[in-house]
Amino acid sequence: MKRWYLALAALVALTLAAAPAQAGAVIDRVFAKKELVVATSGAYPPLTAVSKDGELIGLDVDIVKDLAQSLGVRLTLKRMPFERLVPAAAAGEVDLAIGGIGVTPQRNAKVYFAGPYFISGQTLLATQKVGAGIKGLDSVNQPGFSVSVAKGTTSEQAVRQVMSKAKIVVADTLDQALELLLNGQVKAMVADYPYCAVAAFRNPEAKLGTLEKPFTFEPLGIALPPGDPQWDNLVTNFLFNMEGGGKLNFLKNRWLKNPAWMRLLP
Repeated sequence: MKRWYLALAALVALTLAAAPAQAGAVIDRVFAKKELVVATSGAYPPLTAVSKDGELIGLDVDIVKDLAQSLGVRLTLKRMPFERLVPAAAAGEVDLAIGGIGVTPQRNAKVYFAGPYFISGQTLLATQKVGAGIKGLDSVNQPGFSVSVAKGTTSEQAVRQVMSKAKIVVADTLDQALELLLNGQVKAMVADYPYCAVAAFRNPEAKLGTLEKPFTFEPLGIALPPGDPQWDNLVTNFLFNMEGGGKLNFLKNRWLKNPAWMRLLP
């Protein structure tokens, strides 16, 4: 029996030694087709949005443009609802998905994540009149307080955890959740801080404001199909070099600190 185990171990070792190193399925596909296929929602400004000309723009879009250029391949952007981004990456329908995707254990169990490339957090968006009465999360975790969130987001998860007593209204998209607030159908909206800041800028007549600090810590990452460590390694190192070289910080300043890009929106 001992001799049999030794023979089996030797056979396994020989097989592994003889197996050539191979690139993964995703990286092979990208270079074979000379195309990088990316899923994004176009509904999460300033990270991903649709311009008045119908083009996808934003911080995340610029990141994948740079990635495609560095690989010497063309970029194909596929717009899909936010809740489809991770499933599309998990199924290998796209080479990666990006667009304000929070890195959570539940999502990470389905896909690889490169990054984080951005640290965000959930905040509350409300009119200044409503905001004046908010002293903390206890003020909004009440049966008489209504709050809107987008379906399938970490915002929805956060609200169900910390505002379970409030009336939670789930919208299909972030923009629809915002409309509920602007139309007075809810008292507040919960979303990632960048989206809320842009919403306040774009709707000055509504006199909107946010909490001084986000109430969650949320790293954002790039979702990659599972099973291709080399592709994950490539995208991770691309982000590392982008940050170290200052390009990522340059793009963050462009999209997060300078409101000039808003004139591109419809």
